[in-house]
Amino acid sequence: MKNIFFALIFSSFFINIAWAENDLSRYIDECKSFINPPKVELFSSYGKLRYKFDKDEDFLRKETAKKFSEQNITMPDDLLPLGLTKVQDLFDFNFTASTMGLSHGYTCVYPETISARLEYSLPTIYILNSLKEGSCVYNLALRHEKTHMQIYIEALDYFLPILKERMGQLFDELGFIVVARGDSVDKAAKELNEKYLKKMQEKIEVWHNELEAEELKLDTADHYLLENLICEYLEGQNPTN
Repeated sequence: MKNIFFALIFSSFFINIAWAENDLSRYIDECKSFINPPKVELFSSYGKLRYKFDKDEDFLRKETAKKFSEQNITMPDDLLPLGLTKVQDLFDFNFTASTMGLSHGYTCVYPETISARLEYSLPTIYILNSLKEGSCVYNLALRHEKTHMQIYIEALDYFLPILKERMGQLFDELGFIVVARGDSVDKAAKELNEKYLKKMQEKIEVWHNELEAEELKLDTADHYLLENLICEYLEGQNPTN
């Protein structure tokens, strides 16, 4: 699952303060007239791919079963994975809140910058340790797992512009907070941060689940059987290999 990190960076400046009646709508309009939509930044990384050739069948079955379980699916008993690709996606969210003093002691708390980083951490391809290097089964297993990794890469490339667009939409949806005189500005800034973070998490979670569901389509008993049949055919055509 994903690890979520976020930081709240807080800065403030104030203009004239005076006291008046509690008419929130006028201060909302006042805030709108001064502030701009936040700067949106998005960063990513595929991570550095590693290969492991020392894991046995028990390890591969156990770890593959976990991937099925995350999708609320039971791994077929006859599924004998020859390899495994493990990728952890990390999401780092940063929210910069600024404040502007409004008339009559009210304060506008608004997002100045929202930035995020979505990356893969320690992507690793495992190949069953009993497979002979260079054999047909070994080569097919390696190709199978590289296909998994390619799906991860293409999925991230596809999702990033969608995520950035969603980040840009959040200001219109969540906006800012007007704080009355005497109320906590820090509390309002934290509340605003949490609202933006929650929406981002929801988008990431949907993408993550859809990606893992697609990945599992490669890991079926029929697919592994087909790969075995390919090797049986090729070895039958070349009995000396």
